Amino acid sequence: MFLVDSTIWIEYFNGVCSPHTDYLDARLSKDFILVGDLMLAEVLQGFRNDADFAKARDALMRFRIVQMVTPKLAVQSAQNFRLLRSKGVTVRKTIAGAQLLRTHHPV
Repeated sequence: MFLVDSTIWIEYFNGVCSPHTDYLDARLSKDFILVGDLMLAEVLQGFRNDADFAKARDALMRFRIVQMVTPKLAVQSAQNFRLLRSKGVTVRKTIAGAQLLRTHHPV
């Protein structure tokens, strides 16, 4: 069992070949992989295309998500980050995107 950092997932989804992504690829079907909910948010917020976002979200949600915040807040944060970025707003912190949008535009 191991926890995969967001930088490895980002490289993996971007098709980067490295010792880390090769190791992850080799272990995907063999090991019990954990995804931290903060890592989930960090990875998902980078997707600009909705279809790619959905594919990555579905792929990552197959693994056990370990709570650092909550999976719901992590996904919402990524969606909010993407929405704010599309409107030209730069968000510097991962979870700040969810909090900023919730504060100014309650859902």
